[in-house]
Amino acid sequence: MKINFIYTAIITLFLVVSLLIIFINGQKIKTELTTENELYKIILKADFELYKISLDSQKAESYYNEASYFYENQEYELVESNCRLARDYYSKESQEYKNVKAELSSSEIKDKLIDIYVESLNSLIEISDNMYEACEHFESASRYYNKYYTELNYKDSDYEMGTSEIDTMNEKITAHDIAVGKYNQYLEDFRVELEKRLR
Repeated sequence: MKINFIYTAIITLFLVVSLLIIFINGQKIKTELTTENELYKIILKADFELYKISLDSQKAESYYNEASYFYENQEYELVESNCRLARDYYSKESQEYKNVKAELSSSEIKDKLIDIYVESLNSLIEISDNMYEACEHFESASRYYNKYYTELNYKDSDYEMGTSEIDTMNEKITAHDIAVGKYNQYLEDFRVELEKRLR
């Protein structure tokens, strides 16, 4: 009788401990799933914001392309006006990327996907800022060339200054291209990490 009581006590203790372990593991899994769901919500929200920002990006690119077209036709005043419009959109685009980055960085979830996303946003900010500055130099070059080709009292230094501004613009475009390469690498890193999670 005493042995049956000991066996019953051991079996009861074993069942209680097993149920406790199952409950704790269930809570842990539930917490992990909730965190994972929250992570994907944050990423989807950021993606939606980037989609909206892409409209400003397209407008900036369009004005920049127009400026390039007018530059080829030596219509320097139209280069300036299109560059000013492009700069407005590049500036707005950059600020909006910074806003999305701030939201992601302030998230309570610390995760590799968020880290990669933030780095990709840094590259997008760099891309926008470089194009903003490229447009500034493009405008300035156009003013110098416009003086050189249209004013009677032109100076050779106007042409030289215009060429110097174009050289600086090209440096900014090279920096832009490097940032695009970094951004594409972050996109690939993000894709690989996400695929690992979804397996």
